[in-house]
Amino acid sequence: MKIDNAVVVITAGGSPSGRAMAEHFCSLGADVVLLDTEWPTLRLSADQCRDYPGRIQPICLADYQPQSINDAFAQIVTLFGGIDVLINHWQGDILPSLLDNGNLVDIPQTVADSTSHYYVVVQRAAVCMQQRGRPGVIINVAGHHLTPDTVASAMIGGLTQRWAKELSGLKIRVGGIVPRGRTMNRASGGMDDELIRNAEYIVSNDSFNGRLLEASG
Repeated sequence: MKIDNAVVVITAGGSPSGRAMAEHFCSLGADVVLLDTEWPTLRLSADQCRDYPGRIQPICLADYQPQSINDAFAQIVTLFGGIDVLINHWQGDILPSLLDNGNLVDIPQTVADSTSHYYVVVQRAAVCMQQRGRPGVIINVAGHHLTPDTVASAMIGGLTQRWAKELSGLKIRVGGIVPRGRTMNRASGGMDDELIRNAEYIVSNDSFNGRLLEASG
């Protein structure tokens, strides 16, 4: 896929990683939409992208409920006509141990809370890409603070493969970027650079689908 003039949606757009990703794709001529729930950091990310060729549009979500996510994607379609790329930052929590002595009743809910709104974002993006009728790309990215022990990192591999198979008939590719070892505990410019390189590679490589890239900074 050609990046210039593509419509790229980035979740956690107010985070340092989301901000760096937005600057890079805007510099390549993509139109970038930033989603987040915190307006001050979201506005900062947008302001840092104003001088690049691509357009930048911040959208502040009221919350991560399905209706708020649906409203945001409806706004994106109205403004840009559709979506070509979703870069979905997974934050997540620590994955509970199977032998933990804690309250077992809380464990399924912990997993559900950590993944439900990411699922809704991907689902809505896939529908928008299908309606657009052009090849699309979805990239699941593990957040800086995550390690392989987190819900997000554990889920990304399996979901990336499953969604890639499910969406291949719609010409929507799915890839993932996950931590190598425990190096993602340290947020750094080097890590941002590697996440960006991996994301650009996945978008540009039309044969990349259902696979993961590892980032170590």
